[in-house]
Amino acid sequence: MTLVQSLRQLLSGNKILICFIVSVVITSCGTRQSGIQKTEVVPITPKKKNTTAAQEDSLTRKPTAIDIEVPVQPRTKTEGGKVYNIAVILPFNLDQIALNVYADDTTKVLSTDTRNAEAFYTGCMMAREKFVSENLKTNVYFVDDKNDSATILSLFKQKPFPNVDYIIGPIYFKNLPLAASYAKKNQVPLISPFANSMYIKDNPFYFNAYPSLKTEYPFMIEKIKSKFPDKALEVIYDAEDSSESIITLKNVAEKYYNRSNIIYTSLQSTNDIAQKMYKQDTVSERVIFIYSSKDAYVKPVLSKLRSIKNELNIFLSSVPKTAKGLTDSRYPHTVYSYSPYNTENFNYKVFAQKFEERCKKKPDEFVNQGYDLMLHLFNMLDKQQSLKENSSYMSMDGDNIQSRFMFKPVLNKGGGVDYFDNSFLYLYKYGNGIFSLVTP
Repeated sequence: MTLVQSLRQLLSGNKILICFIVSVVITSCGTRQSGIQKTEVVPITPKKKNTTAAQEDSLTRKPTAIDIEVPVQPRTKTEGGKVYNIAVILPFNLDQIALNVYADDTTKVLSTDTRNAEAFYTGCMMAREKFVSENLKTNVYFVDDKNDSATILSLFKQKPFPNVDYIIGPIYFKNLPLAASYAKKNQVPLISPFANSMYIKDNPFYFNAYPSLKTEYPFMIEKIKSKFPDKALEVIYDAEDSSESIITLKNVAEKYYNRSNIIYTSLQSTNDIAQKMYKQDTVSERVIFIYSSKDAYVKPVLSKLRSIKNELNIFLSSVPKTAKGLTDSRYPHTVYSYSPYNTENFNYKVFAQKFEERCKKKPDEFVNQGYDLMLHLFNMLDKQQSLKENSSYMSMDGDNIQSRFMFKPVLNKGGGVDYFDNSFLYLYKYGNGIFSLVTP
């Protein structure tokens, strides 16, 4: 399938259109030598059924610097149906990369930001290869924000903006408030893949793919209450940790617990935690939540709780789930965590094998999230639904590999929508050195 309808001859010098939108195209990431080149963005249309081998797919060709004479489609109905424009904002930092020097097996030349951008981009491309539709017409534009506020503000004044229907990104928090503000002003839905904020207000066009604390804590408290309905909840937190707001947790917990049935204890990791948490009753089962997202706090607290005689059921936030060496396999207490990611399903195993054959490395969360988000958006548009609709999310995300997306509004005190959160989370239980999915 030829995606670009009209290409002029290659231009030279400063006539090459690379100054306002930059995409990275890495050919065959499993080969030993791959070229990174600056090129005008190539519109991407999901494959249709019955594509013959004779039809050329421009994505499989080696990229060259070209002048593409394909205008950004206006946000209006066109003959044959609507054409959706999607902008994906990633920190490629292409101006820092010398052409034709990147080899996949020696990625030292690439910064962490660029590697993450390339991984997310690869996931998006594999979603495009997976998706099949008879009707959907979509242009996807990958733009380089360099994780820089001045750059992203400049991008918003250039092609393909403002004629975009959806924005994915940025992948870091630095540019997130600026992007969310732009989305609200222009009434364009924006999905943040990783960075999330519970402090964005009055913005029904902002969507967290990774849930904020205002969604994570109700999920966690509800799970605790359902598993241990008659037990008091003991919360350990560090009052000197400015990154944690105990008020947020208190507001959530009080919807499930009476004040007399929840105990807050402020402790630093250097304290004698076992002594301070000691009770004369060493037989009763207890439920503890360690309120922190920092490994440097969670690990020593877990270690110091080890000597307590009671049977402890310890709950953690989603972040420590990914920590290495959280505790040893012979830890005497039960530890739970939660996450929006599930890599134990069959789809993930098939995808991971395909990715390793193609790229000679294991997929990371940037690859996985790029794949799932792009596939979700394609399926949603194909079914003519909006991000706010969840009526068919199970079938819509049937091919996803780690995440499902069920966006629900986070309301303010006046009943208005501050933003939308992905409310789909999984509970995990720690054992034998790893976290395993707890089946419902």
